[in-house]
Amino acid sequence: MSRRASVRWRTLLPVVIVLAALAFGATWYLVDGGRALTVRRPAFTDPEVAARRDFYRNHPGEQPLNWQIGRTAEAFHRMRPMGRFRLHKNDCSDYVDCIVDEALGAKARFQRSSDRHLLSPQRRLWDVFYWDRREPLLPGDAVSVEHSPHYDPYEGAIWHVGVIGADGRVYDWSKLRSWSSDRYGCNSVEWFTRHATGPRSVVVWRLKAVYRYKARPLPLG
Repeated sequence: MSRRASVRWRTLLPVVIVLAALAFGATWYLVDGGRALTVRRPAFTDPEVAARRDFYRNHPGEQPLNWQIGRTAEAFHRMRPMGRFRLHKNDCSDYVDCIVDEALGAKARFQRSSDRHLLSPQRRLWDVFYWDRREPLLPGDAVSVEHSPHYDPYEGAIWHVGVIGADGRVYDWSKLRSWSSDRYGCNSVEWFTRHATGPRSVVVWRLKAVYRYKARPLPLG
């Protein structure tokens, strides 16, 4: 390569890097439901881009559906609707599933006199991933931890789950047989995940973007 060609290449290299960043994605800032988020810029073909754009154009002043889940979590904390403890029928996951169904219009199972959840078990509605503590958590995210924050970890413990409220705190429900009463939690993410220290000890369930932004109707029928 000639000296002149080498100089020309070094001159063009920053331009190439910028164009590559634009093509493959970079970090950008936006406001989602009134809260500033830092996200990785997706490719222009990403359906989330169009869903977000259309939502704010077609639903001015509204917040994405995940915020409704967050607000319902706060409302359940005030209402304290759970009944007598029955494992796998009236436990932490049941509490979260009731919040989700109530928030998304399917009604909590006890509002339908049922023992079945409708929307929360449908895997196709959710993005599920291990949380790396860097990805911002959104209102309405269901956060599962390998070890409950309510007692010291022990081998064979079952996972515990709560919901991120509109205020960014985690709302959960717990009842151990050794406790005289149940507990409705409202705590920081740091406290809720304090015993989940491993790389795969926190799992997040997040409503998919096409449903958060109402680009696709929820299967309520």
